[in-house]
Amino acid sequence: MGANTNLTGYHSKAQQASEAKGSALALLICGLVGLAVSLLWAFNLLPGNMSVSRRFIMCGTLGALSVFMLIASYFSMKSSKRLMKGANAEDKRTEEILKWAKEVLSPAGLDNDMIESGMEEEEKCILRMQRICYEINNKFMNLDPAYIDEMGERIYLMLYEENEDNGAMAS
Repeated sequence: MGANTNLTGYHSKAQQASEAKGSALALLICGLVGLAVSLLWAFNLLPGNMSVSRRFIMCGTLGALSVFMLIASYFSMKSSKRLMKGANAEDKRTEEILKWAKEVLSPAGLDNDMIESGMEEEEKCILRMQRICYEINNKFMNLDPAYIDEMGERIYLMLYEENEDNGAMAS
């Protein structure tokens, strides 16, 4: 699995900012194209035989929709900038949690007093994840539960997948 694989459904602030920026650009383009078409219709520069009242209704509706898209684009871009500020803080927190996990958590320590000899692998995984999330929550207060789950997944993969890979290389 890649490092950017999203297993928990959690979207980081950086991902949210990127999505908001993409939405803002799409809304901006659609709004500008809509306004251009609306103006071309208003001045009867587009081919087609349309009555004045029908053209007025079409231009008014398309123009209003285009203005709405431009306004939505503005607010989406503002939201993107606000999320990017939060993304920097979240990235620092993520680095701090991963550094802490490398220093403090180990497979042997997590499995101690918790894993019994007859347990299925799925049960072990669930207990390990619960323990990792519990440890994160105790060390770093007031975190979003979805963020804790995302960090738990990353730490689990870091501790158990890397150890399996290293064990396979040593053979």
